[in-house]
Amino acid sequence: MKKTILLFAAIAGLTFAGTKKYEVVFNSPAVLGPMEVESGHYMLSYDGPKVTLVNESTRKSFETTATVQTSPTKYSDTTIESTKDGGKIKVSQIHLAGTTTLDFTH
Repeated sequence: MKKTILLFAAIAGLTFAGTKKYEVVFNSPAVLGPMEVESGHYMLSYDGPKVTLVNESTRKSFETTATVQTSPTKYSDTTIESTKDGGKIKVSQIHLAGTTTLDFTH
């Protein structure tokens, strides 16, 4: 069952060393491409295809790659497209507030 989940957290438009960071929340374990993360609050940043998620409570960092696409219309909120598979969220895309989409289906 494919659905778009509005993330509970507001978008954190923080700038650190020129890299924009976005707050994302996974309510259950999530799979992004080959990477699996525990449920929790994360700060997401990306540099080209390299995506980094940092768990806000444990400070544990996860890295993977994604295809970065630019949307023709601006997203007002950060959302994820996913399917649920065996209690885990399988993320196919993350739509970031602004204009970027990260695609994990490669």
